[in-house]
Amino acid sequence: MAVESRTNLSLVSRRNRREEDHPDSSEPEPSHESINKLTDPLLFGNSSSDSNPYTLMLQYMVEYPYNQVLLLPSDNSSLFKSHIDRAGLDFLNFLPYPISIEATFNDLLLVCGENLNFFNPSSNHEYYICNPITKQWLTVPPPPLQTISNMTMAMVGFICEPYSCQKEQESITITNAHYKYKVVRILSPTETNTTQLEMEIFSSLTGEWSNSVVSSPKGLNPFITMSMRAGIVTCSGKLHWVDAERENNKIKGFVVFDPFNDAERCRYINPPSELSLLNSVSFGVFQGRLQLFQLSSNDNFSVWELEDNGNAGTWCMKHKVYLKDMVSENSLLVELANEMYSNVDLLAFHPNDVEVVFLQFRNYVVLCNMRTRVLKMAGYLRNKEKSLVNNHTLPVSAKSSFLLVQPQWPTPVPPLPLDN
Repeated sequence: MAVESRTNLSLVSRRNRREEDHPDSSEPEPSHESINKLTDPLLFGNSSSDSNPYTLMLQYMVEYPYNQVLLLPSDNSSLFKSHIDRAGLDFLNFLPYPISIEATFNDLLLVCGENLNFFNPSSNHEYYICNPITKQWLTVPPPPLQTISNMTMAMVGFICEPYSCQKEQESITITNAHYKYKVVRILSPTETNTTQLEMEIFSSLTGEWSNSVVSSPKGLNPFITMSMRAGIVTCSGKLHWVDAERENNKIKGFVVFDPFNDAERCRYINPPSELSLLNSVSFGVFQGRLQLFQLSSNDNFSVWELEDNGNAGTWCMKHKVYLKDMVSENSLLVELANEMYSNVDLLAFHPNDVEVVFLQFRNYVVLCNMRTRVLKMAGYLRNKEKSLVNNHTLPVSAKSSFLLVQPQWPTPVPPLPLDN
């Protein structure tokens, strides 16, 4: 087992939060002081000025059908300062409502307009690509109607590939102003052991959707809750998702698809040998490297990194963390970590520090340094319903989390090609 060690840690932003009363709940919302209490730079150093600013976006639902998004900007980010004390979607108020965030690429968002019009099935899947910084956006033409009207289960990926410009000195310059993108709807197999996977792919170069049949070296299973919750993760120009059996929720492996360079077939990666095949997993990316998280039992979690992603792929365990070893200046976090039935979910891997992850303990967003075992409060998912279970607020699950990375120059939303 290989375990990395670094001492240059980055501090995720300490944000002022408005304290609200919860008269029907014994679970307190963290105050300004509790969020800002940890200040030791040896535990979480200040955000590096030369690292890209980012915002962690946590999407959750508290009242059907409307989503809430909690924004947690980094210290060196100047964005969303007016939104950090509340959850909502008003930072996307230039788009039709209601919407659901589907994927991100740098500072671009792929969102889906949820019109909930059952008399017009195509309206339920109206996609938009936008930049919340510049408020530029465009409407993606609707996907093929026949698959939507059949209510086929699908997962959606969003992937961009920059253009390169050859200079006289034979050096290659890549800018975010010149790129192409694809929106990939991967349709769930209808039967087990399927080696032909149906996809609908939208290309920015053609401005149209195309139907594709992609071959797999191993038989794939219909999507289940585990695979849908893990979602699609984009890493190194490829889409990744979980393949699991419906009968016993057993993880079989991970599917890899490259829509730009190998659009006729996908690859298959076996799980780590130490992985518990009956427990859920979460994906993430750290600086172009695929990361895998699993809460192996009620008392520990593990993190693996995929090496040699261009070929067969080898998993290397980086961390195994026992919750009983957690420490914090916030006693509530230690108490939550040591609960007999801790419900710990991965929200995201820190984009600038390989040793730090965002976790969810009940409704609390928590920073965890996996080397020092230090916990720090980062935010709170508000629950409007305030339902109680054993005198505790019923947790709101962050159904999806996204990292919006802010490049030096905003990424423009490219126009669709003109009709011939």
